[in-house]
Formats: sequence, C-alpha cells, structure tokens
Amino acid sequence: MINFRIFLLSMVVLVYGCSDQTNLSSKSSESTDWELVILDSIQVDYLGSVGGGDFRNGKGVFFNFQENKLIEFDSTGKIHYERSYPTDGPGKVLYPTQLRYTDDGRLFAASFVGWLYELNRDLTLKQEITLPFPSQANDGGGFFRSLDFWNDSLISYYPGRDGANPYDPYFIRDHFLLEKIDSKTGGSVPLIKIPSTSRYSSDKFFERPWIQFGISGTRLHLALSNEPMIHVFDLNDGGSYLHTVNFKPSKFLDNGEHQEKYQYISGSRMLDGAIRQLFVTEKGTVVYYEEGIDEEIFVQNELNLPKNFPKYKDFQKQVLKIISPDTILSNEIIVPYRIGRIMNIEGLDKPFYALRDDDFVGEEQEYITFYKLLLVKK
Repeated sequence: MINFRIFLLSMVVLVYGCSDQTNLSSKSSESTDWELVILDSIQVDYLGSVGGGDFRNGKGVFFNFQENKLIEFDSTGKIHYERSYPTDGPGKVLYPTQLRYTDDGRLFAASFVGWLYELNRDLTLKQEITLPFPSQANDGGGFFRSLDFWNDSLISYYPGRDGANPYDPYFIRDHFLLEKIDSKTGGSVPLIKIPSTSRYSSDKFFERPWIQFGISGTRLHLALSNEPMIHVFDLNDGGSYLHTVNFKPSKFLDNGEHQEKYQYISGSRMLDGAIRQLFVTEKGTVVYYEEGIDEEIFVQNELNLPKNFPKYKDFQKQVLKIISPDTILSNEIIVPYRIGRIMNIEGLDKPFYALRDDDFVGEEQEYITFYKLLLVKK
C-alpha cells in the first residue's frame, strides 16, 4: 500500500476552469486560469483544535479553544512558544480567535466577544486595548478575518459606537462597520459604510451576514459572507467607497428576502453559499467560499440535524477564486476537502499554509498537519 503522506507530497491538485467569467465593468472578457498545488506538508508536534490563526514572514500562530492557549511555530513545524492564559485576574486573555501579525512582527489579537490585545514576541500579554465604549457583539467576528493593521492603526470589526446593536436587522445599513483604533491610547474613529451596491443598504430583511475584510496598500476590501461581492474602499481618503466587484460564482445559493425580522432559513431547510475566508494581496484578492446546498437535498438528508453537519461536504464544493487588481476574474479553483482552513495568503506568488482536515482524511495523529500550498498559473 502506498504511503499516504508520500502520495500527498507528490500529488498536484487538479482544478476545474471556468473561462467565461467577466469583470464587473466589462473592461475585458479575459480570464486567467490557475491551479492549486500541494508542495509539501509540515507537522506541528501538538494535538488539539485550531480555532483561528495567522501566518506571515515565516512563522504562524494558532489558537486552541479548549485550553485558551496560543501556539507559535515556524515553516518547519517547530514550536517556538506555547502560552496558556488565565480567564480572570492579572494577565487575562479571553479567547483570542482573531490573530494578526504586522509586517514588523508585532502580534495583535481579538476575542470572539470583542476584547482586543497586543502580545509580546513570547506570546505574553503586552496590553489590553480598551476603547471608550464596549463592544456590543456577543460573537464578534468568530473565526472570520475581521482584524487588520494599517498605517500604525488597528482596524477592527468592533460594533457598539453610540450603542449600535449589531443584531439589529438594519445595523449594516445604518452604522459604520469598522473602527480605526490607536493601539496606544484606545482612541478610535469609525470607518466604512456599506455601499448601495449591497442589498443590505436597503430596507428589506435578509439573514445576518458575517463581516470580513483585508487590506493591501491603501485599499480595504470588505465582504459580507452571504453576498458574492467585494467592496473596495480608500483608507487614504477616510475609507471612502471606490467600487464593488461581483466575483460571479457559478453556484452560490441564497434564500433571498425575508418577510419578517430575525428569520433564519439557511441551516434549517437549505444552506446558503458563504464566503469562508478573504485574502487581500498586492497582486490580487483571493476569495474562498462554499456553494451552499439546495432545499431538496438538504431536507432529504436531514442536514438540519447536528449529527449530519459533517455531511455538508458531500453536497457542496469549496472554491477559491482570484480577483486581479483590474477586476479580471480567475477560473473557479476547486479545493479538496482534505484541505481545511487557510492560515493566510501573503501573495499570489508565495507559498501558504492550510490546516489538513484529519477528520475528512480519516487519520488519527498525535500532531497537527499543515499543507504547504501554492497557486500557479496554468
């Protein structure tokens, strides 16, 4: 029997192309074709969950929810630091699921319930960053990318300014979505209003989306998880709106307008398409999404039951798509389900790391495996 790991190290993940996509402004009908290649894998000698993380400049960090712990490692898999945190008293750090390295190696973190932190290089707490008003989010950004750093300021999804309620059906329409924060003083100014190109700018009711964003240069790219759109803003001009790109997925299911507030259909009788992760680089933006599952399949297979959640993978694809700076769209790059959460994509020409889904692979190990991947033009 061929050794599974050796097989993986030598295989190339083939992808399916879709060459008829066009950019939003119809400036060109060209499309670039890419493929996803597994270059290698690394093992980190640690057994536990990976709940949020980042990788930049040769080192990575991830969060273990059960132990309220961070683990930092390098591109060989060697662990440099492990740090557990108290949840009360001096030095407390509460569930830092959002993790972001700056270009100069500083590390910032955000709790899924809103607290913000700066950590030392050995992962000890440097400071808690306290804003003049509390966050009103009880779930924060979850594991979505909703924390970044720009021009010596922390940019964060931190709802609560003027008492704004992020669970209000018109929160996205009526309020700023992000805060630009001085990490030294905690002072902040609001940034980013949703543009009219989003359905959430209307007075209609839709399911609450997750907010995620990324920054490259002076441009901030923001997405709502259940719309196939990327909104682009100019940070040099106070976050002014520039344009919107529809990345035109061939399948991205949507349960549409609701008749009542706080209705939830996705996950009860069908599954919406959803943007899982968003990576913004100098040479292009990468969106990682799932297609969703239609109502007939969802009901027949009782996919509303928690015991059947793992079956979602049997009925939808997970896809990468690249948007170039001039808004030309790539083919749809099908991502095998053995590849899980991506830690970060620093550049389209740089290798990056993603967690191997050992549950899907069906292997029990005493360590965590990350694939080393590369996007390659065909």
